[in-house]
Amino acid sequence: MNDTDSTLFLEADVISELPPDALARLHDEMSYRDYDTGDFLIRQGDVGDELLLIASGTVEIQTEDTEGRNYVIGQVGRGEVLGEMALLAREPRSAHAIARSAVTARALPAETFHALLEEHSEFSELLTHLIALRVGGDGRDVLVGREMDGYRIGHRLGRGGMAVVYEASRIDSSETVALKMMSHRLVCDQRSRDLFQQEADIIESFDHPNIVQMLGRFEMFHTYFIVVEFIDGVTLHDLMINQGALSETQLRASLGQLARAVDYAHSSQVIHRDIKPGNVMINSSGQVKLMDFGLAKPLGPQDSPDRILVGTPGYMAPEQFVEAAPEQGIDIFALGCLAYELLTGSKLFPQQLVTEFVQAIGEWKGLDASLLPPGTSEEFTEVLQGWLTADPNQRPSQFERVCSWAQDVEIPDSVMTATEILDPDAVTQTLPDDQDTQVEDDDTVVDDARTQMLEDDTRADDHENG
Repeated sequence: MNDTDSTLFLEADVISELPPDALARLHDEMSYRDYDTGDFLIRQGDVGDELLLIASGTVEIQTEDTEGRNYVIGQVGRGEVLGEMALLAREPRSAHAIARSAVTARALPAETFHALLEEHSEFSELLTHLIALRVGGDGRDVLVGREMDGYRIGHRLGRGGMAVVYEASRIDSSETVALKMMSHRLVCDQRSRDLFQQEADIIESFDHPNIVQMLGRFEMFHTYFIVVEFIDGVTLHDLMINQGALSETQLRASLGQLARAVDYAHSSQVIHRDIKPGNVMINSSGQVKLMDFGLAKPLGPQDSPDRILVGTPGYMAPEQFVEAAPEQGIDIFALGCLAYELLTGSKLFPQQLVTEFVQAIGEWKGLDASLLPPGTSEEFTEVLQGWLTADPNQRPSQFERVCSWAQDVEIPDSVMTATEILDPDAVTQTLPDDQDTQVEDDDTVVDDARTQMLEDDTRADDHENG
């Protein structure tokens, strides 16, 4: 690679982080293209099959409407990438790219890139960076307005470290749905793909009014989509943020429905492993819906201890930090943490650092009833103390009692708006033995060493619906 090419690749943000040997291989596979002023590098409507990296010159980006009128939407120059969506699918280009001076570009055919992807794992990061610029990112999302597998994407509802969620509608019926798209930064990891498909399998097997309903799944744009019912409502987290702590009456109605959902999942031999206010929604009819089974696990007759510790700090049970097979009790403890937070307006475990949380949960002896608001009923106190028992063998589910509390939940009109159905704070992570736990922004499973938990500080977008 000559000095000019080396400088070009280093100036291209999405390419510069590749290791030297991968950069050299990419250089060998990219051919040169020269364009005169006025030449089209890309024509709107043409099927894309390659990516272009601008080496020199200026390129104008235009869109053309149905009546043939062109609109300039920007200019790009050296180090900029065009046509990256061709790496995902052979589909019509969405804009013109026209040389406004003499232009030299490096071209990479999509089929060549995918061959490199199979040979060198580093190229999965390149794909991640390229697609993250256009799909699910902070700027304009290129999936918005597209049609795929019978759905038309309306807008993005939220995004996290593991997935992006869109509101969409069925083209044949105008039914509103939610599309959960696996993050492109995980698609090259086999375990992550398996977990995403396992989530789809679990939801597909369920049929319960208090669990989000799955409507379909498909693969497109080099990633995977799950289609679920669209819930026009609020999460328990957002309800508490907007309203403050819930009354016991309001909380009983919510917990009764939620307990029915958890009891059904447990009867189906599935544990959720991420029950928290952000993963529970209430729709406009007052119906509770348990969502996001991305960390759920089917239980088998000979379950072994988890090699990968999963969950959200503040809602995890003490036994998850010792050598123990995952059981239904971890969901019961999470219900107790959720109920305490909604009743008091404060987290039971407010620690900000993972190490502090691990210490607090390790020292947990049980709930002191004096921490509950004055006037809390004896029955509710008894349920909450039972759910938050430190010993899982002494932790009763009390589902029969709590399910009898179920009623439609009354939500103030001021907070009844559509909200995001994705909470990104759940993580899975492993660390080598004796390595200190730190807070990082990675939620990817990396090996089978002893596990520790890391927080994912990727934050969801502000909700864009309404």
